[in-house]
Amino acid sequence: MKYITILLTFISLSTLAQTIETKKINSSILSQERELLIYWPWQYDEFPEKKFEVIYVFDAQAREMFDQVHSTLQFLGGQEFAFIVVGVKSPYVEETNQSRNKDFLPQPLNDETIEKRRGQFGGAGDFSLFLKNEVVPYIDKNYRTLPTRVAVGHSNGGTFISYCLLTEPDLFDAFIAISPNYAYDKGQMVDRFREFNPNDLHLKKFVFISNANENSKTEERWNGWAESREKIVDILKNEKFGSKIHLETKDFSDTENHSSTYPIGVFYGLKAYIDYQFRTGENITAYYDQLANNNLISLNPENTNMFAYECFWANKPSQAIIVINWAIHKFPDEHNLYDSQGEFYETIGDLKKAKQAYLNAIDVLKKEKNELDEKAFEEKMNYYKGNYKRVGK
Repeated sequence: MKYITILLTFISLSTLAQTIETKKINSSILSQERELLIYWPWQYDEFPEKKFEVIYVFDAQAREMFDQVHSTLQFLGGQEFAFIVVGVKSPYVEETNQSRNKDFLPQPLNDETIEKRRGQFGGAGDFSLFLKNEVVPYIDKNYRTLPTRVAVGHSNGGTFISYCLLTEPDLFDAFIAISPNYAYDKGQMVDRFREFNPNDLHLKKFVFISNANENSKTEERWNGWAESREKIVDILKNEKFGSKIHLETKDFSDTENHSSTYPIGVFYGLKAYIDYQFRTGENITAYYDQLANNNLISLNPENTNMFAYECFWANKPSQAIIVINWAIHKFPDEHNLYDSQGEFYETIGDLKKAKQAYLNAIDVLKKEKNELDEKAFEEKMNYYKGNYKRVGK
């Protein structure tokens, strides 16, 4: 059963002002001060015991990059899950040769790259350690976080998060690389992926790679971009990566350029990840079981029911059935779960199973007759009987 009051509450609360603050970290690794933008959703204050997954956005010195991510989540997020978003700034300081490219790009191996880039490279290793040893611990200490972390990077930012996948594989769980520059240093990233052993990944990773019209046929500056990206995608599609990386790709070459692809890439990348992690039955149930086993969340009939409805509202009733069956296994004495199960089966046209589910809801409710006030009991019983009668003809 989906309660209308729950939906109305969600609509009402989602209109409240979101919270964004700026924090500064004195980094011993980078020998400089760095600024972070931190967003948390309305659920953070509304549910003070709840913990949240974290999305890390790079190039946050361009505020629109950070804002695009947390704003997009308002249209993709659900009632039960929401995200903290951390924007990591990479400022440009000419006097110290500091730039985003220095943060994002590994040390080049070719003299031509060294001459062309003029020192704007080589900091990726230190920058990843800055994240691992200073930023992530700071966020986890000061905010209510879950261990799942998502990285979003565009262009050289996409290069960097791919570098993190290979060199610090436990730093992030999901990688959304929008038009990544894999042509850097004559395809250094291609060689890195070829040499990478997927067995070094302790947990399965989600990887989204998109592209726009970055092709040498459109502009010379994109020389090698398409070819390098295609090589890496082919590597990740190899069967040896199958159990270690879930790969999704999106091609925007017919409609978007390197700049305009960011907002659409953010949308499709985040949607793909949310659908994969939170709206796929096997992934949802395994994920929340793991969190519960580690005492990071508490499962109950209400939130497990909502996990199922997140699938159902996303037009994935078959996935909702997987989740609701898992919920019923955990809470077999909760009549509302059987009613939800009946709705899901009815939606896919399996009226026989829907009828049985509604009958189970009635039978379980009868056992609680003495625990409910008479009016509440009669309202629920009439509702369940009406559902049973509708599919029982």
